[in-house]
Amino acid sequence: MNNVIGVFTSTGVADQVVSELTSSGFSSSAVTRFDGGSSDLESRLVSAGVEADEAREYAASVPAGGALVVAQAEDAQTDEAVAVMNRYYEGAPSGSAQHAAGSTQTVADTDGEARLAVAEEQLLVGKREVSRGGVRVRSVVTEKPVEAQVTLRDETVHVERRPVDRPATEADTNVFNEQAFEFTETDEEAVVAKEARVVEEVVIGKTTEERTETVRDTVRRSDVEIEEIGTAYGEQMAAAPRFAGREWHEVEGEARSDWERTNQDQGTWEQVQGSVMGAWDRLRGKS
Repeated sequence: MNNVIGVFTSTGVADQVVSELTSSGFSSSAVTRFDGGSSDLESRLVSAGVEADEAREYAASVPAGGALVVAQAEDAQTDEAVAVMNRYYEGAPSGSAQHAAGSTQTVADTDGEARLAVAEEQLLVGKREVSRGGVRVRSVVTEKPVEAQVTLRDETVHVERRPVDRPATEADTNVFNEQAFEFTETDEEAVVAKEARVVEEVVIGKTTEERTETVRDTVRRSDVEIEEIGTAYGEQMAAAPRFAGREWHEVEGEARSDWERTNQDQGTWEQVQGSVMGAWDRLRGKS
């Protein structure tokens, strides 16, 4: 889809352009008129699909009381939209039209001049962050059975009666006194405790490296070729065998007759005589 844009100094002419475009098959939603002098004209043009840089230039070019027409055209309709806008300029001296298709802009002004803008694309390279994956680290608690060997001591009190037949000694003096003895049995049992110990550390980090990448693409440039009317005719004359060895004053009459007979639609002889003669002299080595 192409945006064909026309700038007119008269809102009346802009209305006529809109009317003919819609009559030519453009839908009313594809043709929009914007009046000049509006503070939000640039943003409205951007909303209509015009590139921001172009919208700024077009908004500044609309004169007070003028209007701008934007036609959204398919490739097959672009030439028709351009022709309509140029036709209304040619038929309405009070209006000027500017149209753009692709990167070439043609401007026709109220002073009768035509200007071709030479445009070129520039390669703008930026950068953005793109996720390429990563690592997720989390701690996980697991359990496993363990065992350990421990030696425990158990005590047991034994009471034993032994038959004895001996006379009492001094050591047995308390034999007739009441006595009591207590023995306590002591056992050992395993006591389990847990101690947390750090046995490993996992360190997480990132390293950053910079690299230089060469970006290759193609950019376009439009240029303007200038050829004076009559130059090609003069070059043909200089190369023609029938004019070989003759001077300009000898061939001028024939050249004029030929021109007026075959090329009158490109201009009168008075308008192209200088260009024809200049090309003749240049190829004959006289200039």
